[in-house]
Amino acid sequence: MNWWMIAAGLMAAVCAAGHAIAGWKMFYRPMKSAITDKLHAGVLTGMWHLITIHFTLSAIALVVLAIHGLGNAVAWLIAAQFAGYAAGYLAISLRLGGALQLFQWLPFGSTAILSALGALTAP
Repeated sequence: MNWWMIAAGLMAAVCAAGHAIAGWKMFYRPMKSAITDKLHAGVLTGMWHLITIHFTLSAIALVVLAIHGLGNAVAWLIAAQFAGYAAGYLAISLRLGGALQLFQWLPFGSTAILSALGALTAP
């Protein structure tokens, strides 16, 4: 069992839950109510759900592969994806005036690091 990948999976689950629950109220609903075009609102809804699904499937993949002792390549892929999310959010946050303007880069970065450690220690 790969405990680093288990931790990465749990962190990805935190990202999924935060996006689906807190983000829905804090970001999705206000953005959707500000959009008057039905097509744009539909695109926002689709993108929102795609992100939630991606975070959830990443969490499931990391935990399942960690339990079975597999998934080196998958863990690297997930690490790269979440590292990209972290870099993007940190850059935007800094442009908004400070590292914690958009704190989401912290759980994204944590997921990336834990996933990379899981990949490094995978058989």
